[in-house]
Amino acid sequence: MDLPQAFYFKAGEPAVLLLHTFSGTPNDVRIMGRGLQKRGYTVLGPMFAGHGTADPRQIFKTGAPDRWWQDTRTAIQQLINDGHSEIAVFGESLGGLFAMKALAQFDEVVAGGTIDTPLFKVDTSRVAARFLLECRGWYQKMKLATDEVTERMQYLSQHIDEMLTTIETFTGPVHDEIRGLTKPVFIAQADADELIDRDIGQRLADYLSPSAPVTYRHYPEAPHVMTFSPQGRQLTKDIGEFLEAVMPVNHSN
Repeated sequence: MDLPQAFYFKAGEPAVLLLHTFSGTPNDVRIMGRGLQKRGYTVLGPMFAGHGTADPRQIFKTGAPDRWWQDTRTAIQQLINDGHSEIAVFGESLGGLFAMKALAQFDEVVAGGTIDTPLFKVDTSRVAARFLLECRGWYQKMKLATDEVTERMQYLSQHIDEMLTTIETFTGPVHDEIRGLTKPVFIAQADADELIDRDIGQRLADYLSPSAPVTYRHYPEAPHVMTFSPQGRQLTKDIGEFLEAVMPVNHSN
């Protein structure tokens, strides 16, 4: 079984860090990474702890918001160590939470943004239901015995709400930390988001606009994981144009 892997696409000096969703993998943002590499950006797509394994229970056993923030910090430091002094960080859904925190905390992170990221309190019941549905489908695809599937699903059902509450608790201070941010921010909102409130992008744009240069884009008929959808091509183009305006590549080198 081939499991998803982190990626590191080398190109020019300005670098981009792409952070995936909760229960997703770098595959969610891999196509975007290649698109930005073609524009001359070095692009790193790390894997959050507990993700990308054959067993979703690892997300709860080895993952947590504090650990995923450390994964983000490690990835940024890797880019810095490799000589990249200008970095942009973008994250999809959960990943956007850490992208915004990185914007607030790292001088080397000069721009960034979110894709369908709830920086405000939202109803996560649909997130939990989708997660459990996909996990059951995955276990059945693995052809596990029925009792084994039942046992694993029971574990996931017992832990998903607690994890989503932990993420919400982590989000509160980040929401406060980015108040007054002055760096350029790109906010993408899926108009057909099936998991969380469809006004979160606009709310974040309104929250940041008094101090930060905000580029807000919404995408008709786009689903929650927009990067892995037909609208992903337009999203990649828009983020590429945003980057070229705020963090241009020197093509003469």
